[in-house]
Amino acid sequence: MEQGEDVIGPLRKFGTPAADMVGPMPYTALQELSREMFPPGRLNYWKSSFVYDLSDQAIDTMMAQFAGVPSPFSQAALEQLGGAVSRIGTDETAFSERSAPYSLIIVSAWTDPAENDKHIRWTREFWEAMRPYESEAVYVNYLDIDEQDRVRAVYGETYERLVALKNTYDPTNLFRHNQNIQPTV
Repeated sequence: MEQGEDVIGPLRKFGTPAADMVGPMPYTALQELSREMFPPGRLNYWKSSFVYDLSDQAIDTMMAQFAGVPSPFSQAALEQLGGAVSRIGTDETAFSERSAPYSLIIVSAWTDPAENDKHIRWTREFWEAMRPYESEAVYVNYLDIDEQDRVRAVYGETYERLVALKNTYDPTNLFRHNQNIQPTV
């Protein structure tokens, strides 16, 4: 039996899927899956948060906000979490938020630098409109470069432990070209 077959098997027997990508693959192949969405030269800006309330009002808000999307390259994705993610203790990894049922990612993508303000504004307005349904927490890979102030929200109750590790192993902040945990020494 292939990995995942116990869950996917009935879907494969139901009919021919448009795409069947369930199965082992090299990590480098996984990274290439998004290459067409983010080709070199295309500009982009992201905002994200975990969503706890997927009420009719939250869905209506997402639909209304996306109706004003200024670029055919932009997207909003609602990832379902839970499962294995939620079965890991909050103190077992650096990433502590394990209770959110969804993650919302809003991505503007465009080609003309003269339109930067318009696309960034759309993303921020969409994200702000969703704030009543979201938490402060966010997944670190979905932070944009201008969101250093949200790094603490990424790690929640493990943040101080990570600062102590940073103080010990990188007190000069050599590894700082990311959404960085700042050393305090």
